[in-house]
Amino acid sequence: MNLHRMLAAFSAGLLMLLSAAGSSATARGTLVEGGMVFEHGDVRLLVSDGLDIVPFLLTDGSALSFVEPLTTGRPSFYAVFGALEVTGFKVDWDALKTEQVNEPGLGRGVRYRLPASAAQYGERLYAPLLIGVDLSLTFYEDFPATVFTSAVFRNEGERRLEIDELVANHFRLNRKLLDVDADPWEFASYQGAATRWGWDYSLIPLSATFDRRNFMGMSELTSSEVAGGGTPLVDVWAPGMGLAIASAETSQQWISLPVQTAADGAVEISIRQSPDDRLGQDRFLNPGQSVATIECAVILHKLDFFDPLRTYANILRARGVNIPLESPPQSFEPYWKSWGLRKDFTLEEIYSSLEEQRKVGLSWANLDDGWFDWYGDWNVNTSPGKFPGGEAEMVAFVDSVHRSGFRTSLWWYPQGVSPQSSLAAEHPDWLVQNEDGSLPLSKRGLYYLCPVYRPGIDHAVALVRKIMGEWGYDGLYIDTQDLTSTPPCFNPAHNHGVPLESFRGQPRFYEAIYREAQRIRPGAPVEMCICAMPHDPFKMPYYNVANASDPINLKQVRRRIKVEKAYRGASFAVGDCYQVPMDEWEGFSVPESFESAIGTGAQVTTFFTDLTAEQQKNWQRWIGIYREKGLARSEYLNLYDIAFDLPEGHVVRSGGKLYYGFFSDAWSVGAPIELRGLVQGRSYKVYEYGRGEDLGTVSGDNPFIRRGFRDNLLLEVTPLD
Repeated sequence: MNLHRMLAAFSAGLLMLLSAAGSSATARGTLVEGGMVFEHGDVRLLVSDGLDIVPFLLTDGSALSFVEPLTTGRPSFYAVFGALEVTGFKVDWDALKTEQVNEPGLGRGVRYRLPASAAQYGERLYAPLLIGVDLSLTFYEDFPATVFTSAVFRNEGERRLEIDELVANHFRLNRKLLDVDADPWEFASYQGAATRWGWDYSLIPLSATFDRRNFMGMSELTSSEVAGGGTPLVDVWAPGMGLAIASAETSQQWISLPVQTAADGAVEISIRQSPDDRLGQDRFLNPGQSVATIECAVILHKLDFFDPLRTYANILRARGVNIPLESPPQSFEPYWKSWGLRKDFTLEEIYSSLEEQRKVGLSWANLDDGWFDWYGDWNVNTSPGKFPGGEAEMVAFVDSVHRSGFRTSLWWYPQGVSPQSSLAAEHPDWLVQNEDGSLPLSKRGLYYLCPVYRPGIDHAVALVRKIMGEWGYDGLYIDTQDLTSTPPCFNPAHNHGVPLESFRGQPRFYEAIYREAQRIRPGAPVEMCICAMPHDPFKMPYYNVANASDPINLKQVRRRIKVEKAYRGASFAVGDCYQVPMDEWEGFSVPESFESAIGTGAQVTTFFTDLTAEQQKNWQRWIGIYREKGLARSEYLNLYDIAFDLPEGHVVRSGGKLYYGFFSDAWSVGAPIELRGLVQGRSYKVYEYGRGEDLGTVSGDNPFIRRGFRDNLLLEVTPLD
């Protein structure tokens, strides 16, 4: 069926649906020429006879889509066996099954099971590949903009087949279907795979030559572009609508989520599984046997990545991945850490900085990297100026910080083990092992404690007791890029069912650490920084302070704060990743911008070494504003598209007031700025709190102001009535 006939059939289906009885929250399907139309909440799906799926977003009385109907011969679900693509499926609509479901967490819904089959590659000397597939489409009432998908492929022929790849949710996206004047690839995207330090993941503009695999596994540690792990979600959007695809499983999966611009300019996305028998995955399919894709979620939305990330996090919560929505009060305290002094700090340097920290309004002073000898052993560094008295001096340091009126957290990467350490020599059975018996090295040159092997877990928990119980630290700062994931483990001492247990089970290790920390000090801040990489949602339940993950510019700061607010809750503690004075900035972090932190509702943090009198006054002012406004613990509102709305806008609601943060290199006074979220019929006072200027009033009936600015504009908008 060509494009015009497909869309005509879909239009006919819409008319039938509009006249059908029943609530829009109840999923239902209607046969049309060439396929079937399913409707649920804000979603309509056209599923063709050949298993091609075109999702539409219902918004403002319109049905929007930038997904092309079948034009390449590859449907939305297909498989590759022995280097042969099996794509010629035909749905048997007479065998369609419909069932009501009510799953714990996800709630009530409707599941459709679509049987289809394909017969391909038959030749005179060979029987054809006979493949059956059962496609499952599930709609839940509590997720009105989402469809859950999975497929089971079955070998109905007589030959044993080698499984090369299972492909789910393959979509071809064309911006021209929404905007004829745009290039077909002209989209913004979020791509959650952990790849390279410093690469953006929160906002990636696509291009005519774009190609990123987004591999979630760790078999390519030699590649500088693959770190492993991250967030198994890709979102592509344009003004008007967006489409996200994600794994709906409750643990990390060995999959790819590629994004690629095809030769004709359309953007192709999908979720792909390439089984590896070394990892305990079935590589061959005997006659009569079946193989299943993972369960996936297709999420439609408006604006940028915020809503699909929030929906995805809610799906995981519903399935038992208990990502917290709130942080304890201590998590919002602005803090200083010793990283400005680097690893060669001395205790005297830290002691002498406390008074300056107090003057600017800080009450937490954290000890960063450089305090220990070898990873894994975690003995205190007895070098002159540090802890020559051993653990007793560490205890004395914490006591001294406490007596000065400060609390303190300690830097730690609990899974890392130095090759030179005593632990590596005495307990190699605790470590992740490669198939050939060698030990994989992380990006930092460290071995890995196996995160699901009990002795390694017990070792880490005992260290928490030492750090927080014996030494007296008030919290933990868990850090390094190596946190992204864990390689498959072949260590025979661990008796793994499959080597992927270490890869999928990494969160168990950090759960044990977090629970022990909270047992010792309830409400203790536990922060995790996966350096410059997207955070892993499966570890999110086990730390209560998030951060912008080592951004390399201020745009990344603000984008990543919005990412974490989407996942973790609109009032969750998200750190700004450090205010650094311009005269101390070396380019690996970002220069000071309290405006970027406070204007997005982030926690303020810093690692200055010393401040001039002018800087001290500025720090004091901004930390005072941070405490007075309390925006870090207030509600972030998703009202602006971070890619397509200008100027860049963020909104936080607190105490009946709206706080706007606008950002631009230069904004002309002649260009109006829309204040979204105001109520019609009400008047508001507008105050520029960043510069202390009254800007008059604005009406919710005409919510526009004219104000030229450079870099940033911070507004406090108060209803007058």
